[in-house]
Amino acid sequence: MSRRNWYLLTNAVVLTWIVLTVVAVTIHRFVSQPMWLMVHVPLLGAVTAAILIWSQHFSDTLLRREAPAGRAGLGIRLGLHTVGAGLVVAGVLAASVPLVIVGASVVAAAILAHAVVLFLQLRRALPSRFGPLVRYYVAAAVVFLGGIAIGATMSAAGDPDLTDRLVTAHLVLNAYGWIGLTALGTLVLLFPTVLHARMADTADAGARFALPVLIAGLVVAASGPLLDLRLLVTLGMAMWIVGAARIGIEGWRQARSMPPGTFAGWSLAAAYGWVVVAAACLAVIAALSPDWVTLRESYLMMLGPLVAGFAVQLLTGAMSYLLPVVALGSPAAAKAGAEVLDRGAAFRVTAFNGAIVLYLLPMPSVARVLLSFVAAGVVIAFLVLAIRAIVVGRRVRRAEGDSPDRSGRVGLGVPVAAAPTAPPAPCRHGRGRLHGARAVRRRGSRR
Repeated sequence: MSRRNWYLLTNAVVLTWIVLTVVAVTIHRFVSQPMWLMVHVPLLGAVTAAILIWSQHFSDTLLRREAPAGRAGLGIRLGLHTVGAGLVVAGVLAASVPLVIVGASVVAAAILAHAVVLFLQLRRALPSRFGPLVRYYVAAAVVFLGGIAIGATMSAAGDPDLTDRLVTAHLVLNAYGWIGLTALGTLVLLFPTVLHARMADTADAGARFALPVLIAGLVVAASGPLLDLRLLVTLGMAMWIVGAARIGIEGWRQARSMPPGTFAGWSLAAAYGWVVVAAACLAVIAALSPDWVTLRESYLMMLGPLVAGFAVQLLTGAMSYLLPVVALGSPAAAKAGAEVLDRGAAFRVTAFNGAIVLYLLPMPSVARVLLSFVAAGVVIAFLVLAIRAIVVGRRVRRAEGDSPDRSGRVGLGVPVAAAPTAPPAPCRHGRGRLHGARAVRRRGSRR
């Protein structure tokens, strides 16, 4: 199978989970666990599947070494996750604790294998400036294993007070650990690449500083519920924000030199803003709440910004850039696909984030339902445009008379210099430049 078709096939899993997310939003009032469903289908389903695919892709790129077992191994891990997540969702909707535990165990097996593969890949890698960013992915996977264990325990816990405490620890480890660490580590390179901005000399140093601070914050914040100390949640999230801010400073400098001008750029910037806001709110609520049940109930309002504003927006923004670059191949096809995915970019970003902001204001529940449908409509628009971009890109490839790439080489979603010790520099000349040299050689041979 060609590299392009492989990425189209694996990302079809992500797109399917996004479709199920829209379904969950539509039918949530008719199921027994509406809030759980709207949180876990996008996070456990779509976002986790995307992380498995794209963190492996970036690791192969940054470390210049293909993962053990290659595509077959990733396919197995992705399949395990898909089956496990499906079992968890079915178990919760059917109120079957054994089914939830079995599903969580299958997901945990996939994540453990993911962590081991990345760790072995990191140990055997050639030196590179940004290779240590893969440590973000390894740390995120380890943290997620703890979050999965707490989630499975929570499903079987009979003590309401213990459940409220475990919910907070589960949220911290999964949202700010698994998704947050992965996102921040990826944004170090992806955001300037999307902007076509120059990479600062301090970017890698900032990432190295941020990782231990982020991990320490997660450990402290997750220990709060386990030790029944709410102030530890406040302290831990404050530490996490410091680490995230160090990465955000670099992104701010890059955005000042090359402001976002695409759906991907605006979405990634907005997603970063929402996760920091959500983390700050959790820190404040933990400090002010008299007990764990109040903390849990007070933070429900921030699940919208956390799930939709951060996770879903991060996913759609990243895929809007990566799909044309990696899955469509030639510069012309990538450009055509990117133009499709950027249609109505300003309106879509404004409508999506505006709906989230308005959702946080005091208003009738009917108005909130309508706002949720506005946000869901933007997600549906992304799905339609993504499919359209793939069709247009493949049509361009056929018009070029180019045969599929069967070389098996790892595609690049971020540019990396050829020399093993040279630092990667984000492309300043458009999306298609990543595979431009190969395409030029092909065109030359046809002439």
